[in-house]
Parts: sequence; structure tokens; C-alpha cells
Amino acid sequence: MSAILLKAAELTRAGTPFVMATVVRAQAPTSAKPGDKALITEDGLVAGWVGGSCSEPTVRRFAREALEDGVSRLVQISPEAEPASRAGLTVVPMTCFSGGALEIYLEPFIPALRIVVYGNSPTAQAVDRLAAAMGYVCTVVDLTDRPAMEKLSSPVVRSLDELALPRTAAAVVASHGLFDDEAATHALALNLPYVGVVASKRRFAQLQQRLRAQGATDAQLARLKGPAGLDIGARNATEVALSILAELIQWRRDESVEASTTVAVEAPKKSCCAS
Repeated sequence: MSAILLKAAELTRAGTPFVMATVVRAQAPTSAKPGDKALITEDGLVAGWVGGSCSEPTVRRFAREALEDGVSRLVQISPEAEPASRAGLTVVPMTCFSGGALEIYLEPFIPALRIVVYGNSPTAQAVDRLAAAMGYVCTVVDLTDRPAMEKLSSPVVRSLDELALPRTAAAVVASHGLFDDEAATHALALNLPYVGVVASKRRFAQLQQRLRAQGATDAQLARLKGPAGLDIGARNATEVALSILAELIQWRRDESVEASTTVAVEAPKKSCCAS
């Protein structure tokens, strides 16, 4: 296996989002050739080669966009930066005088959503079951002495010290009053982008009051979503879990922007190779 694919596998195991950029067409003179690849994370290029100073900044910019919306794109870097007739192509001017051109395919690899579910309850069990069907990765936190839940798809953590999650994780507090305060406090401390609480409006308000009395700030409390889930008239645990998964899908898509079909961007020329 090539070094670039080994690095891609390493990033995947670590749960790090990345974009694989592949040169699919090169018009000489260019330093990058068809088949050349590079891996780009949020921190920038981490491996590979798709050209030098005339192409790499452009690739990084569009790779960041691909990481944000999860959509692949085909970018053409050309001295003739006019709108192209091919749908799905983004055209960017070549900033070098040499006249070469590149077409680079950017494919984002976004790790599966990871969810930490706090609770020993039918709702926690249903969230675990539906999340597995969606291809998400769950970890269940059970701090109770109740009998273990049956037929879980996910590992169960009995101590908060054992829990380590990446930045892409979301949290669902489905402890139903058994350890709500501890679960919500821990979820907020993880600084996760989504923390949903399964509770009635009244019990959720009481939880917020208790957390505020324990020192939680208004900014922290504003990050709690309660009651968790979309309002679909759910009546049982499975329906509640479905409403939560639907809300997570909506949350993940809210920031998505559909890729442009064809874009031309003006940029100044500079003297260098088309690379």
C-alpha cells in the first residue's frame, strides 16, 4: 500500500476528517502529474503533492470548503478562467504565467458521527439501536446500578474517566432523572457541539436551574437542547430516539452549502511555474 493510503488509513482510525486531492488532468507545463495525490486536514496539507505555490493554496481553500459541507468537487486551475460548460466544475485562474493547467478532484472523508448516550433507559437503548442502523458510532454511559441493558450495539462505560471522544461527537442525556446533573455537566465539559436532554419542558427547566446553581454559565446552558429531538409527536422510546436522530441529521446539515456548479474567480498573476 502506498504511503499516502497508509496515511489516509491512519487519519481514518484517528477519526480525523480529511480531503483526498487527486490530480485527474494536467496540461504542461505543470509539476503535478495525473494520479498525484495529497491529503488535507483542517490544519492544512499533511501528506502528498498536487503542485506547488500556484496550486496548493487553491487546493487547501477548496479542501476546507469540502470539509465544511462534505461535498466532493472538481477544481480546474487554468490560465483561461472562464465559466466551463461541464456541470460540477469550479474554475479558478492560474496565478502563474507559464500557462499550465490542472484539474484536481477533492473528495472529503468525514468520520461517522460519534454519539455518547448517557443513561440506562429504553430511550438510551433505542438511540443506540437506531444510531447503529444509521452507521453512527455510539458509546453508552451508565452510572447506575440497574441491570445492564440488553442487545446494545455499543460499548458501555461505567466511569466518566473512561470516556474519551473526538470533537465530532454529540451527546444525548437520556438518564431520565437518575444522573441527569452529572451527565449534563460532563457533556458540557466535553465542549461538544450538540448536547440534547431527553426530558419534559418542566423537568428540563428544573435541570437548568440546578446546573446554574452549581455554577454553570448562561453560555453553557444555552448549549443544552431540551427537550431533545424534533417535535414529531413521539410517544414511545423508539419514536423519541427517531426524533433525536432526525434532529442530529438536521443539525449536521444546517451548515452545509451546496457546491457551485461552475465558478470563475479573478486572481492576480505571479511569475512562477504552473505548480
